[in-house]
Amino acid sequence: MKKILLSALMCMLALPLLSQVAFAQDIPVIDFPSPSPIVTPIGPRTTGELTQFFVTVVQWFYTIIFIVAVLFILLAAFGFITSKGSPEKVAKAKAQLLYAVIGIAIALISYSIIALVQNTLENNF
Repeated sequence: MKKILLSALMCMLALPLLSQVAFAQDIPVIDFPSPSPIVTPIGPRTTGELTQFFVTVVQWFYTIIFIVAVLFILLAAFGFITSKGSPEKVAKAKAQLLYAVIGIAIALISYSIIALVQNTLENNF
C-alpha cells in the first residue's frame, strides 16, 4: 500500500514539471548564411585507385600471414625440442609445421595473384 501511495505522490509531483515542457514556446532561430563546406570524395575515384586499394589489402594480408606462419614455425620448433621423443608431441609439432608451410604457400599465391590482377587490369584499361 505504501508503494502505491508513494508512486502516486511522485506522479503528482512530476505532472507540473511535464506541463512546463508541454507549453514551452518556440524561440525564433536566426538563420545566418554560412559558407558551404568543401567536401572531398572519399575512396577510389578511378579504376587504378580501386586496383591500388585491393593491392594494398592483399599486401597487408600477405604480410600478416607471413608473420603468423613464422611464429607457427617457431612454435613447431619449440614443440620438437620439448617433445622428448613423445609421439603425440612430435605429431603435434609436425602438424604445426605443415600448417605453417601451407600458410606460407597461400601467402606466396596471394602475392602472385596481386601481380596477375595488376597486369590484367593495366593492360585492359
